[in-house]
This record gives sequence, C-alpha cells and structure tokens, in this order.
Amino acid sequence: MGLFGKSDKEGTYSLPENAVSQSELEAADDWLLNEVAANLRQQTDHLTSRMAEHQTAVLRAVADLNKRLDAVARDVQLILDALRNQGVRNAIDSGHTTSDIHRRHLELAQSYNGLVQQDVRHLVKLLCPQQTGEDDTALARRRAEIARKLVALLFEPLDQPISGKPEQIVAELRELNLATDAPDFRTGFPTTFGKAARLRDAVVGLPITGELDSPVDVTALSADDYEPWPVKPAPGARPEFLIAPSYIMRGARPQTLTKPVVFVAPPPAPGTGR
Repeated sequence: MGLFGKSDKEGTYSLPENAVSQSELEAADDWLLNEVAANLRQQTDHLTSRMAEHQTAVLRAVADLNKRLDAVARDVQLILDALRNQGVRNAIDSGHTTSDIHRRHLELAQSYNGLVQQDVRHLVKLLCPQQTGEDDTALARRRAEIARKLVALLFEPLDQPISGKPEQIVAELRELNLATDAPDFRTGFPTTFGKAARLRDAVVGLPITGELDSPVDVTALSADDYEPWPVKPAPGARPEFLIAPSYIMRGARPQTLTKPVVFVAPPPAPGTGR
C-alpha cells in the first residue's frame, strides 16, 4: 500500500481508514484562522479599552487643571482690578495723572454741556413760543426757567440711571401749559432723552462717579466762572439763577469739569431802578 492507500484492480485508489479528508483539513484551517482572529480581536479590544481608560483619565486631569487655571486667572484679575482701581483713585486724588477714567469723565462732561447748550436750548424754544404782548426779556427768562426744569428732569441725580420714561417728563411739562404737542418737540425730545439716559448710565458705570454741583450762589460768581444764558448777554447783565449745575468728578479732591450755566438778566432800564 502506498502513501495514498491501495489501488484496486481498476487502478483507482482509496484513502486509508485513518487518513484526514480535504473537508476536514479545510474545516481545521478555518477553525485555526478564526481562533487566531478571535485572539487578536480580544487583545486589540483589551489594549483599546486600556488606552481609552488612560485617555479619559488624561482628559479628566487636563479639564481639572484648566478649571484650576481659570480660577487662578479670575483671582489674579480681581486682584489686578482692585489694585488698578485703587491706583487710579490715588492718582486722581493726588492730581498726579489724568487717567482713562478722568478722560472718560471729561468726555461725558463735554456731552452734558453740549446737551444743555444745544438740545435743551432747542427744546425750550419749541416748548415756549413767544406769547402775545411778551417782550424779549420776559421770553428769555421764561425759557431759561423751563430749561432749568428740563435739566433737572433729565440729569439729576447724575449718578443714577433715569428711573422714569419720556412720557412721564412730557406729562410734567404739559402741566406747565407748554407746547408739548409741537411736532418738532414730539420727534426731538425722545432723542434728547435717550442721550441723557446713556450719559447717566456711563457715569454710573465708572469706578469714580460724577455728580452735579448744586445749589450754587450765582450772585457770588465772577464772569469767568460761569457760562451765560443767553450766550451773548447785553453789557451790564447780571447773574440771576442757575440753569445747569457744573459737572464734578468725585474723589478725595473733586474736580469741576464744566462751568455752571447761568441765566443773566439784562441791566435795568435807565430810570427804572430795576
């Protein structure tokens, strides 16, 4: 019998009884491949799981470190802000610097003065048309009194936001029998109100706030210490009452940033003694 079994008379061969068939070899080969593949998958899954655990731990540690760094950064920023604000206060109070806050107050003071001299002046002309038989002096005084009222409604107190609404101020002005229904006033006043509201909000937002210096004895002021209303008073005109107080920046050494606006009455007519 040969390696491949024995042959019969017709010359064909048959496998020995203990020989392995081709299908069994293929099955064994498939089993072996599956075992190897399963083992590789198991090891790969194990390694991947361990890597994921390590990666999660690393990410968790990084996140925790970032939180700590953020907390430290916030603490440092708070300390720097406190030191900067205190330094600004000390510098301003000592007069050694015009800080950013000081410059901001200068800008706001200029805006305040512009609103008084331009917006308010324009609005009172609309509110107070000249009445029959009213002379120019009486008209100027009446408009100045309404200007004083309007300044108080819009800007006092300067270190607080406006609490009311435009309609409330208009209602107060209407009670004074003013021309609040004039078309130009109805369209112009909300704009002025918005400017005043933003200005006051800006003042409130500064570490060192501002205020208006009132009351003040206008009769004790020299001509260089106030801005006259009208802008070009007649010769010999005298201060009569305050229209718009000075803008003052607070601090240990308060600084006046604008002059008060004062109504100046014309000199008395000759022989009247007024």
